[in-house]
Amino acid sequence: MTVETAIQLSDEHLGEFCAFFEGDYHAVVGLLIRAGASLGDAEDAAQEAMHAALRQWPAIERPKSFTRTVAFRALYRIWGRAQRERLVRQVTRDEVTSAFDAGEDAGRVLAMLRSLPDAQRLVFALHVDGYDPAGIAEITGQHPDTVRSNLRHARQKLIRKLDSESIRKEADHGP
Repeated sequence: MTVETAIQLSDEHLGEFCAFFEGDYHAVVGLLIRAGASLGDAEDAAQEAMHAALRQWPAIERPKSFTRTVAFRALYRIWGRAQRERLVRQVTRDEVTSAFDAGEDAGRVLAMLRSLPDAQRLVFALHVDGYDPAGIAEITGQHPDTVRSNLRHARQKLIRKLDSESIRKEADHGP
């Protein structure tokens, strides 16, 4: 990014962008990590998305959707053509813990999320980030019905997994 890019924006637009960046950058990084990116890849993709948003700031109607769409596309490029088929990579607990805090259950939560198929994991991560199916569809390029289906299946699998863990704990420790 060159200094001239930022200078061409009005003070008002520059102030709006700075506030957006400060409030949303870490959320985008966290979303990408929950979707399977390493911390470094997530930061690179988020920076690329924010740079694109800065260049087009006055014309962007929905900055959150715009930056997430650009961030996922940047992440796909970072992962390379061979890894595009696989949406989410394994990440280590150390990389995730710095951006995603689930307390002492972080490892268990991440293992459960990793057990989901890639498409379900992505829509679930976006859903947890506060997006509705229409917003998720806009970001991922899927039909909203497909998003709803993936979200429903993800929930069902996670519920079954929680139920089976609960049954195992009761069997191990008694009633």
